[in-house]
Amino acid sequence: MNDFSARAPDAIHVVRSGPPGASPIVFLHALGLDLGIWDAQFGEFAGDRDVVALDLPGHGLSGAPDGAPTFEAIATQVAETLASLDIASAHVVGISFGGMVAQALAIEQPSMVRSLTLVATSCTFPETVRQMLRDRARATRDGGMAIMAEAHLARWFPEAFRAQHPEVSDRFRKLLHRQDPSFHASLWDLVATLDLKDRLTARFAETAIPLMVIVGEDDASAPVAAGQLMCDQARDAVLHVVPKCGHFPPVEYPGRFNAFLREFLRD
Repeated sequence: MNDFSARAPDAIHVVRSGPPGASPIVFLHALGLDLGIWDAQFGEFAGDRDVVALDLPGHGLSGAPDGAPTFEAIATQVAETLASLDIASAHVVGISFGGMVAQALAIEQPSMVRSLTLVATSCTFPETVRQMLRDRARATRDGGMAIMAEAHLARWFPEAFRAQHPEVSDRFRKLLHRQDPSFHASLWDLVATLDLKDRLTARFAETAIPLMVIVGEDDASAPVAAGQLMCDQARDAVLHVVPKCGHFPPVEYPGRFNAFLREFLRD
């Protein structure tokens, strides 16, 4: 899917494809996975867009961060990576954990974000969910990735999709098995601290960043209400709910997802 692959600052692995000088789109993947989840988006957009995907720190071919991860630190690494590629601003698309990083990037570096597409993600959680996420971190440390991978797959994809697409489950399972359990657990501890709502509201009040939120109708991890909450913070926002879809609209319904994104992009 790539025209070239490169290492950027702090050993962040990047894949980039598309015509030079075209409008850039940056894709940020979900927790425990890698940039390969965006295959269908490379196929759709690399003909007329500068398409860039990153392996987030500690994922894929990227190096792990020093110390405990933070959203701000990861967003800074993303910003530095884009700068090293001579990308001053881009349409930023993030799913799940990648959507949280995308929000932090818009908060910390708004000039780098032409538009923001948030997929299957949240900006804050009630305390009951935070405790569940901390429990997930503890279970990862105690049980390792083999047990957690199956739990993730059951939560991420509807049973019918898993039955029809065993190759997707196999690919995601193998990616999850490659994760270091201690690092993976530290990311769930980080997700449990997520509370960007007020800062997101302030940023959208200051900067008119167009926002699109895409939610799977059957996604228990990032329900429609979480998507609506993020839309409520912005002046220019649109919400799409994908019927019969779980946590990965770009993978489960790539054609529909790509159509939403193409319609949304402003340049």
